[in-house]
Amino acid sequence: MIARLTAPVVAVSVLLIAVAAGAAWYAHNSQRNVSVMLDSHVASVHAAQELEISLREIHVQFDRYLITGQRKHLSPVPRLREHATEALRAAERMATTEPEQVLMRKVRTGYEHFFDAYDRLEQTPPEQGVYAKVLELIDTVLTREILEPAREYLRVNRDMLDHTARANHELSQRLTVGLVGLGVCGSVAGLLGGWAIAVSLRRSLLDTDRVLRDTAALLGEAVPAADGEVPRREQSETTVQRVTQAAAAVLNRLKKTERDALRAEQLAWVGQMAAGIAHEVRNPLTVIKLLVQAATDPRRANGFRPQDLRVLEGEILRLEQIIRTFLDFARPPRPDKRSVVPAELIRDCVAGVTARAELQGVTVRAVASADLPPLDADPGQLGQVLYNLLFNALDVLPSGGTVRVTAAVTPGDTGTGTPGGMLTVLVSDTGPGLPVGLEEQIFDPFISTKETGLGLGLSICRRIVEAHGGSIGATNGPAGGAVFVIRLPCRAQTNARPAPLSPAGAT
Repeated sequence: MIARLTAPVVAVSVLLIAVAAGAAWYAHNSQRNVSVMLDSHVASVHAAQELEISLREIHVQFDRYLITGQRKHLSPVPRLREHATEALRAAERMATTEPEQVLMRKVRTGYEHFFDAYDRLEQTPPEQGVYAKVLELIDTVLTREILEPAREYLRVNRDMLDHTARANHELSQRLTVGLVGLGVCGSVAGLLGGWAIAVSLRRSLLDTDRVLRDTAALLGEAVPAADGEVPRREQSETTVQRVTQAAAAVLNRLKKTERDALRAEQLAWVGQMAAGIAHEVRNPLTVIKLLVQAATDPRRANGFRPQDLRVLEGEILRLEQIIRTFLDFARPPRPDKRSVVPAELIRDCVAGVTARAELQGVTVRAVASADLPPLDADPGQLGQVLYNLLFNALDVLPSGGTVRVTAAVTPGDTGTGTPGGMLTVLVSDTGPGLPVGLEEQIFDPFISTKETGLGLGLSICRRIVEAHGGSIGATNGPAGGAVFVIRLPCRAQTNARPAPLSPAGAT
């Protein structure tokens, strides 16, 4: 809608701006040309007037000389000659058209002819006929060859000046008409654009209103089906109000459904946990029950035998271990973070399972550099995670095999988001691997590949790793066997000594 509304407005605005800019450029260019022409013609008229005035002053001095016969009237002629020469040069510079240049050449020829004759009279004045010579010089040369072309040059420039003035007046009229037309066209274009925008907006609003009505109807159909009652509609309600009310009802219904689903999921988890506890507790209780019944049998002379007491103690310890595992799953302890060196942690965990590995004929190898950056973690909880993974690997290798623990670090300047980088620990074995399709579910509670397993150990491991800001995953290796991948954020470089590893057992 915004695009459809703004596109015509922008198009009309750009068109008006372009027309206005073109009109302004045309007016400025025309006015500049007229101004240049006016300046040139005014300068030409001024130069022609100065030339004519200087020549007429020279004419006057010669007339005085002819009347009085005294040569003193010719003394101002050199000064007037210089002034006339300057005026002639200025008029020649202003002569830009062919007629003006022709007239100026005539004036220049007559001017040089006149003063050449004047110079000869000054140098060798004739003893007789001076009056006739001077009169001929004035009438023939000064008047015909100089003044008449100069007057014609002046007339031409005045005509051109009048023509330019008329052109300027016509230009002003054309600009006035153009600006009035531009204003009218702009107003009409604005009206048409507003009408088009109003029509488009009305059509869009009608379409939107229709869509909202359909949406309100669909939501209204969904809400009664969910709530069992039909909401009452007021006649004064707008479409937006109806949609808002229907959407609010649907959201309330979705929130209620989400709460019911969460409650059902929690009950399912409780039921699954209860079933797991009952399944795990049943076997020890059965053994204890049988031993107690045997001890209380009247036909049996002696009560509990020493071996019966040992069995009872073992089953009680087994019950305690089951309860402790469920408590760890339900309430995972908060990590007590300290400085931990990964290489030492891995070495201690591998040493803790070496005895059992030797009994099973399993080779446990650890590859971890001593210069790995330290971790800010709880050594006991991380040890519990590694022990759990190592014992799980030993469980799937009863007849021998290889367990490999490797550790490497990704530097912090490669986009990991941590200053010290990410430590990656791989625990792999040469066993049968994970069942197909179980890689994503192996960390869910009560999921186990062991016949007697609780299925909580890996779930607890995931909680511990995530509590340290890391992640854990599992997959099958390319050559077989399971591969567990732990990623933990490293701490920035520090000189602090690592905390000792607390012993922890696997679950």
